[in-house]
Amino acid sequence: MVEEKYFTEYRQGTRWNQRPDATYKYMECKLCGQMAPVCEDTTAVTCSDCIAESWEPFNNAQKLSDKPRGWTLMKEFVDKNGNVYHKGKEQQELKGTLKPTKIKKSDIPTKRLTKKEKRKLMTIGALNLHNLKKQYLKARWKKDKKLIASEIKLHTKIALGKFPRNFDRKEYLVKYENN
Repeated sequence: MVEEKYFTEYRQGTRWNQRPDATYKYMECKLCGQMAPVCEDTTAVTCSDCIAESWEPFNNAQKLSDKPRGWTLMKEFVDKNGNVYHKGKEQQELKGTLKPTKIKKSDIPTKRLTKKEKRKLMTIGALNLHNLKKQYLKARWKKDKKLIASEIKLHTKIALGKFPRNFDRKEYLVKYENN
C-alpha cells in the first residue's frame, strides 16, 4: 500500500447519495486542506472549490456590434468609419464617399406595460367607450356616426387589453385621463 502524504479519515455516510450504514474515505485537498470524499486507492485529491477557482470565469455575453439591427438587409448602409455596405457586403471602392446612415429613434422598442399601467389603461378605455356609445346614440348624421364608430372600435380593443401596435400609452393617458 502506498503511503499517503495527506490527512485521511473515514466517516459515516451523511449525504443524500450515500448509505448511512457505510463508511466513506475522506482526504484532505492538496491545495486548501478541505476534506473531500475519495476512492480507496486515491493518493491525492483536489477539491471542487479549488478546481472552480482555477478555471477562468465563463463569459456567455455576446459582443454587440456597433451596427443597427438588419443592416445586412439594407440596400445601402454606411457606418461611422465611412465603410459602405450594399446588402451586407462591403464596397471598398466607395469608402468615405457617403455620409453615415442615420438610424431613427422610433424603431427602438418601448418598455412593456406593467399590470397597474395596463389595468389603468383598460379602465380609461372602458369609461371612454361608455361615453362614446352615448354620443353615438345622440348622433344624427351618418358622417358623425362613422367617426364615433371608429373611435368605439379603438376603445373596445383597449378596454379588452388588446393594444394596437402603434399604441402610444403616454399620449393616450394625456388625451383621455382628464375626461
